[in-house]
Amino acid sequence: MRVITVKYPRHILYLSLVVLMLLVLLPGTGLAASETVDKITVTITAAEPPPDRVAKRMTASVTTVGEQMLVGRTIGDVATNQSSYEKLVREIFDRVLVGYTVDQVSITPGTTTRILVAVMPWGDVVRDVSLEIDLSGLSPDVVQLIKKDMGKVEDQVASVLIGLPVDSVEWAGGVSKAVIRELLANQLPEFRSNLEIAAGQKTNIKLSLVPIGPVIDNVHIALRSRTIPNVLLAEASPSVRGAAGMLRGLPVAFVERHKDYFSAEITSVAARHPVASQYGLKLTPVVHPGTDTEIILNAETTKYRVTLEGSLDMGRLEDNTSAKLHFGKFTGSRDEAFLEVKFLPDNLTWEFEPGWGHKFTENTLAGIRYNFSDKESTLWVNHYVGSNWTIRFEHMPKSEYNELGVRYKLHDFLSAEYVITEKENWLRLVANL
Repeated sequence: MRVITVKYPRHILYLSLVVLMLLVLLPGTGLAASETVDKITVTITAAEPPPDRVAKRMTASVTTVGEQMLVGRTIGDVATNQSSYEKLVREIFDRVLVGYTVDQVSITPGTTTRILVAVMPWGDVVRDVSLEIDLSGLSPDVVQLIKKDMGKVEDQVASVLIGLPVDSVEWAGGVSKAVIRELLANQLPEFRSNLEIAAGQKTNIKLSLVPIGPVIDNVHIALRSRTIPNVLLAEASPSVRGAAGMLRGLPVAFVERHKDYFSAEITSVAARHPVASQYGLKLTPVVHPGTDTEIILNAETTKYRVTLEGSLDMGRLEDNTSAKLHFGKFTGSRDEAFLEVKFLPDNLTWEFEPGWGHKFTENTLAGIRYNFSDKESTLWVNHYVGSNWTIRFEHMPKSEYNELGVRYKLHDFLSAEYVITEKENWLRLVANL
């Protein structure tokens, strides 16, 4: 058998021998030297633990420094220079954590390196927090509504500050402001908050709110009724206007969000007026928020319908002025028996027309009336379109006369109606008294 001998260079043989000895005598040494710090975990301890949010901020700060300092370094390097790294962390946070003394820093090397920082407050600590909200210029009711929206913001702020060293309040103030702004952004999005913090054992916080977006400059009130004369509602107008004044200066979006609340408040003020109880009025508010906010308060009675109006026709030669009184008694939730008395100044005559009406929908009424002077019946339909428009149609079967009227309310006491017949058309101004 033939033996083949291979000769290696001498330095390769020596190197192989050294590597073999290291692997035998120091198992794992080569592996440990190559392992690096991949992650940092931080624990903050104190005899009197800081508030949760502040502790989280401390932890985040230490974690950031630890990552910059240690991540990527070998575990062996961290272990060898452990005391130097601990000293560096202590020096950094002794400067950063105003109001605290760093009592101890302990680093445990590993792929996940653990840093323990023990802090100790010095000086007085915050024992109580008071929140003063500046809502000057707003009505007490609106102030209560805003505070209700804000919820327990004072408790939230107290949870951040109570237990902190007084000297660290300014440092932690950013956390407090962030808490308040975050809370208000969710619960009171129509306002921006400004804060002033006066640190002490009893820390005082002044909070002022600034509207965001368009605000209400003017509020227009209209009290309207289809069942009683407008002049009777005029008595309640000043108190209702006073209540509606609380809307001025508020963000339009805030009023829109709380439309039901403001509608109920204004209705409540009107309901307490003697006119409401005297005539048994049912009040229904309609609020249209905007920089010029419009509030319509419909006041209707379920017992009687009494209206008084005067008319002036332009473009009509005969009977172009008149006054009409309508007095009706509701016999059910939808039916009304009434008497209309009309006075014609041109020929000084009176006309009496008893009749009956039925409410088919909330906006549509129809019925019949009889004119004693002409001995003729009239079938009629009134349909209300929105809050300002009315379409009226009348038909007299005996004379085959038809009349269509389209009326628009210019003011609570004045309307304009265009009247169309088969023979002529004219414009009518109607004073709604």
